[in-house]
Parts: sequence; structure tokens; C-alpha cells
Amino acid sequence: MAMSLEQTKARIKSVSSTMKITKAMELVSTAKLKTAKDLNAKVTPYRDEVFEVVSYCVENVDKTINKYLNVNEKSDKKLFIIINSTLGLCGGYNINMEKFATNLINKEKDEIILVGNKIASYLNNNNYTINRIIDLPSLSMKENVSKELTHYLIHEFDLGKYHSVHLLSTEFINSLTFTPKATQLLPLTNIKNTKKMTKELLFEPSPEEVLENLIPFYITTALKTLMLESMLCEQASRRTAMETANDNAEELQEKLLLEFNKSRQASITQEITEISGAANAKN
Repeated sequence: MAMSLEQTKARIKSVSSTMKITKAMELVSTAKLKTAKDLNAKVTPYRDEVFEVVSYCVENVDKTINKYLNVNEKSDKKLFIIINSTLGLCGGYNINMEKFATNLINKEKDEIILVGNKIASYLNNNNYTINRIIDLPSLSMKENVSKELTHYLIHEFDLGKYHSVHLLSTEFINSLTFTPKATQLLPLTNIKNTKKMTKELLFEPSPEEVLENLIPFYITTALKTLMLESMLCEQASRRTAMETANDNAEELQEKLLLEFNKSRQASITQEITEISGAANAKN
């Protein structure tokens, strides 16, 4: 009986220590989630406008004269940039991206660039080709990460190495709902966005030249803003996961305390019975 009490006490202590960790992580994730939400709210309208202008340009140019509007026929290899996390304990965030990505990627010929390294081991173990792994930047979204990646993508596409380039990110619906999505970066497509241009735009010197200069800007904007949205989803998923873990730990702790009190009461009752029995035997 004493051993059982000690074991129960040790489990209660272990659960209590775990609760401190999950609660701390929940608080940190909540703070980061608020920061990410504020940033995302600021950049989303900007991103939508950029996408809308690019879409309008694509609709109004001769697609035969711009190589970025047509797939590379020299290659059948696609490049996928996958945004995932660097840290774990974020619920199904990375698992959902793994499932989504593996349904789109042909492991025999396609290549992958990872932004974040959490799913790298899974992809390596399943024989996917990882071109490079980029550390996930902080919420401040440093410009050099997206600009360097944009330069690399355009350079490789110019060489005819890839048939097309796709960005896999996670779309934020609300704090409990987020889904993986794919955005084709190259060649440019008619981007279907939340609204359509209601007025005809005047381009100087021409839509073709405007689009030519917009392409690197569009890719950089897509990388930065969709990366930020994915990081928002990561923090929301981690906060939910830690909140659930904390609730489960509290429930388990209550059960263990009840079990401990029952065992202690049984032990006390047993000792009283033994003392009473011994006293009666002397009489």
C-alpha cells in the first residue's frame, strides 16, 4: 500500500511539472499569436492588392512574349517550397502539411525547398528530394530571406531547370481552423482573389513592361506574406495544443489526487483496524 501511495505521489508531481511547461508554452504562444495576428491583418490587404494588380496585368498582356507566363517545356520537374515549423508541439500543423505535400509531389522527379525543418526527416525517410532547407525567420519577417529565395527561383526558372514553381503554405481561417493551400509562383497565372478590378488601369509604359518589373516583387510579396500567415497558423495550432494538454493534465491530476486520497484513507483505515484488533486481543 505504501508503495502505491509513493507511486501515485510521484505521478502527481510529474503531472504538475508538465502542467507548468504546457501553461508557460500556452502563454508564450498566446502572446506570439496576437503579434502574428496584428501583422497579418496589416499585410493581408496589401498582399491582396498586389495579387490583384498582377492578375490584371496577366489578363492584359500577350502571354506568348513573356517567359514567366508559360511553363518550361524543357523540363517536367516541379519545385515546391514548403513552409513548415522549426519547433514541435503545434498539434496537427506539420502533419497536415506532410499529407498535403505528399499528395502533390512526385518523389521520382520533383524537388523541395523547406522553409522550416520539422518535416525534413519525414521527407528524407520517404525518399523525397530536398534541394535546400532554410531556417524559418522570426515574425519580423526579414526581407533578405524572401528576396534571396526570389532571386534563386527566378534564376533557376530562367535556366529551364523547373517546369513550374509552387509554394505550399497554410491558410488561416480562424484560431481553430487552418488548411494547407498551394500557390503557383511561376509561371504566373490569373490569380483569383477576393475581389476584381472595377476600373480599367492605365499602364506606363506598357502592361508588358510593368509586369516584367512586377514579377520579382510579386514573388517576394507572396513569400513574405504567405510565410507570415503560415507562422500565424503555427502559433494558433500550438496555443490550442498546449491549452488542450493543460486541460488534460488538470483532469489527470484531479483523478490522481482522488486515487491518492482513497489509497491514503484505505491505509489509515487498515492501520486503525490493526490497532483495534491488537487491543482487543490483549483484552
